[in-house]
Amino acid sequence: MSELRTVFRRAGWLLAAVPFFGISTGALFPLVALELDRLGFGEGFVGFATSLYYAGSVTGALTYGWVLTRLGYKAGFLLAAILASVTSYALTQSDDPIVWLGLRFFGGYALGAYYVVVDSWVSALGTRNTRGRLFATYETLRLIATAIGPSLIVIGATSASISLVACGYVVSFVPALLNGAPAPKPETRSLSTNLTETARCFPFALTIAFCGGVANASFYGLSAIYAKEIGFDNATVALFVGIVLVAPAISEIPIGALADRFRRMPVAAWASILAAAASLTLALWSPSNFWLAATAGVLVGGSMVPLYALGLSRIVDAVGEQDAVPATTVGLLAYNVGAMSGPAVAGFAMQQFGPSGLYLFITAVAIVAAISSMADTTKGRCCPEQISRTSVAS
Repeated sequence: MSELRTVFRRAGWLLAAVPFFGISTGALFPLVALELDRLGFGEGFVGFATSLYYAGSVTGALTYGWVLTRLGYKAGFLLAAILASVTSYALTQSDDPIVWLGLRFFGGYALGAYYVVVDSWVSALGTRNTRGRLFATYETLRLIATAIGPSLIVIGATSASISLVACGYVVSFVPALLNGAPAPKPETRSLSTNLTETARCFPFALTIAFCGGVANASFYGLSAIYAKEIGFDNATVALFVGIVLVAPAISEIPIGALADRFRRMPVAAWASILAAAASLTLALWSPSNFWLAATAGVLVGGSMVPLYALGLSRIVDAVGEQDAVPATTVGLLAYNVGAMSGPAVAGFAMQQFGPSGLYLFITAVAIVAAISSMADTTKGRCCPEQISRTSVAS
């Protein structure tokens, strides 16, 4: 317990920065949609702008490790926060659609950069015995803050709310600046090689991170449609979606604690099996009772979304904090590819099989995650020394 307190004390200021960034990010999505609607752009343009945002996030996750190894963690955090702030505030200064598309791409890049910085820093501050609980606490703060963000809509004019979002991004750097915990020192000469080696050595851990991205994005995008199509009214749909999306914020910490005690992949396997059973139940029997549907939905979301944290922690446990940047980069890439592809496939499944198609698809994803978790060996396909030797040779 003393080790856990020490780790949380070292990470305290860094965790304090998470809500500011999370609230701003959660607020920006509905604010952008409302502002584009006010400007007269159609749903197709809003969708394209959203896709560009995620394309920017993937680009940031892929390339920001190179920036981070040269600037260091505090300067890297500051640059990501400034870029997020500037690209948000600039939305209030132009009505040009091309400008908006460019700003959304670079705003997404800032988000991907932020995740590379904070995910790798948090992972590196943890130990094999505490990393699960530390990262789960970080994920819980992020999820809750992102869920609170849309409440900024009630402040007033959209432009004023977006300006407040921009301020939130900048303020997020202040706790990070006060953070005195040591940052990992990645090898600057070997990042590209380390990315390749890390991806090759831990395919099963990356698979469960991918499955976590699929599940998270599919729930965000389609859970409301599912609830509507099984007969819930608008108020009940909103309650169902809220409960299902908040579930991972509650489950992250207990799952992280179990992973610290019983290792990452066995816990991922049991979580995936639980999700598959609950998801298959919803797919085969679309319940008209709200609480039955919500309970099963909570089991699915609460078990599947934490898979990203388990997969990433599994890799960092093996390679050590000195390789937290490439581990985080490949983990984020796997997660984001899942987040981009999942909703499209889930939507197609619902077109083919009706509302139950969403949970038929999630069942298949959960089975893949369970098999991958059980297939993973204790040491992975490569040992840390092999990765290090390859990195030095490069």
